[in-house]
Amino acid sequence: MTRLDERQVTVVARLFGAYTHNLDQKNRLAIPAKLRAELGDSFVLTLSPSGEKCLLAYTFEDWDDVMRDFLSQPSSEDQMLRQRKLYMNTDKMDLDAQGRMTIPTRLMEQAGFQREVYMLGSGYHLEFWDPEEFEKMLERNKERMDSQKTYLNK
Repeated sequence: MTRLDERQVTVVARLFGAYTHNLDQKNRLAIPAKLRAELGDSFVLTLSPSGEKCLLAYTFEDWDDVMRDFLSQPSSEDQMLRQRKLYMNTDKMDLDAQGRMTIPTRLMEQAGFQREVYMLGSGYHLEFWDPEEFEKMLERNKERMDSQKTYLNK
């Protein structure tokens, strides 16, 4: 069991909520203070490995857990390709004094960001979506999401 598995119960409530902010002309996005307090001033930003058109942000501690799990997979040509894709679509982010990150152009394009960005706290990471892409994802998964029981009403 990884450290992340052991901490999952306490991590779930660490990054939560939904926010919408606009990118400025320099591709900077303001991170809400509540999220900055948990994420920190420096963190990892990566393209979603699931293939969804969104970006994910992790604290360095949580990123280490993700990478440990990822790198523990059996070595193969496919695994090497996945590693290359992951590494070339991952960057270290540093917030400026106003709590903004500058999103690299290649990640913005792959996520489909225009001006508005939807931020979603997802337990131990943040998700960043183009609002239209997020709505499409919700629509595609509506039946599955509606049929899922929540932990509150097992």
